[in-house]
Amino acid sequence: MQLATKKKLYGLNAVVAATGFLMQFFIDLFDLVPYKSDVPSILGHNPPGAAGALGRVVDLLSYFTIWSNITVAVVMTLLYLDPSRDNKLFRIVRLDSLLMITVTGLVYHLLIAPYYQPESFNIVSNRLEHYITPVLTILVWVIAGPRKWIKLSYIPAALVIPIIWVGYTFLRGAFINQYPYGFIDVVELGYLSAIITVFVILLFGVFVCLCYYFLDKLISKKFN
Repeated sequence: MQLATKKKLYGLNAVVAATGFLMQFFIDLFDLVPYKSDVPSILGHNPPGAAGALGRVVDLLSYFTIWSNITVAVVMTLLYLDPSRDNKLFRIVRLDSLLMITVTGLVYHLLIAPYYQPESFNIVSNRLEHYITPVLTILVWVIAGPRKWIKLSYIPAALVIPIIWVGYTFLRGAFINQYPYGFIDVVELGYLSAIITVFVILLFGVFVCLCYYFLDKLISKKFN
């Protein structure tokens, strides 16, 4: 594939991921779609209007969905700016972006979508963050790589950002008694159940990385 085509795909991926995040950021900042959680221990209990702007933004930045979309946007922007960029750390973060956005899409569909009905502008941002960006990111990786970047030894390091998010979520939750998702709501489930759920999801993340590892080998062999 020509370099120019790869750059266009990387750029498209970056723009879509960034658009989803920025749209949700401004929706929450300006309270364009007022929302209050029905569950006391789930995020979403900020004052309306300007008074709750900071709280809404902090809550927004506490969702794994947002972390994964930002990671994709940053990684794909860097690839667009310099497709030849290549070092161990960047390879790991590239794998991390694939892992995080894949888990975001799958967990949303399996555990969140059945109970969440977005409204107004959130319908568009939700589609971008949970549907379009995950699918597009995977397709761009399949089509444009970069190839042969995934090693088994990189998988533990690729879990670092998700583990940091878990630590942040539990630490913040211990102070405010609120959590971003019901399946890690310590107030309702207790620490043991929440930690087990997180552990299972992390194991699933390892499985996702292994899938990308073997798929990368298959694609690389086919087109060599």
